[in-house]
Amino acid sequence: MTATASHLGDRAAAAPPPERYTIDSLARVVGMSPRNIRAHQARGLLAPPTRHGRTAYYAAGHVRRLESIKLLQRQGFNLVAIEAMLGVRRAATPPTEPLTAALSRLASEHPAIVYTLARHGVLAHGADGAVTVTRARAVQPALDLQHAGVPVPAGLTLLSEVLDELRLVAEELVRDAGTRMLAMRRPGSAATARGQSDHEAAALTQSLIRLLSEAFRVVAENSGEAAMAEFVAGPAPVERHVEEPDGSGGPGR
Repeated sequence: MTATASHLGDRAAAAPPPERYTIDSLARVVGMSPRNIRAHQARGLLAPPTRHGRTAYYAAGHVRRLESIKLLQRQGFNLVAIEAMLGVRRAATPPTEPLTAALSRLASEHPAIVYTLARHGVLAHGADGAVTVTRARAVQPALDLQHAGVPVPAGLTLLSEVLDELRLVAEELVRDAGTRMLAMRRPGSAATARGQSDHEAAALTQSLIRLLSEAFRVVAENSGEAAMAEFVAGPAPVERHVEEPDGSGGPGR
């Protein structure tokens, strides 16, 4: 049977319109404020809406994405961890002009340092050969050392050396703490990572990373101030004992 134009028009009219939401209606559906929705969109966690005229519309995919974000937040993950788990790729922070010059000089004069930092994912080489910062939170403390008289290249050198030293320690700690963490799980939980779902494995991984990161922060803060005070003061001066002459012309008794 051949459908007439009028029949096709009736079918199109009868078809339900695709789900779409304004930001206010989306906020009511997911139980989240419009402000938080816009913040997730700005971070790249949520795709931008489609626009029809002056109105922005969100779809069912946006609802599912926001529900996933809420679920992960309820389980204790922060937005940085959620970005990593959901595959969000944030653009590298454009370096300031002095830093650009310093990184270019570092790449030219000390390529091994740039290679080390790139291997740790702290710096990256662009297609044009330019060096950019990919983990600003790790690089910033090394740059801040210049306020204490340490040049930028030297601060980045120190960062690369510390990262190399910590890598070996971290690998051993991750294996040891991870094994103990799995052994401590409640009865009834899966005994090995082999049976874990991707979500459970991600939750365990992030929990372990946070525990080790905060533990190292505590230890560094507890010992850092006292150690640096001692380093800055330097070794205590050596007292020299000088024997007073007894006036007899000979050795004192």
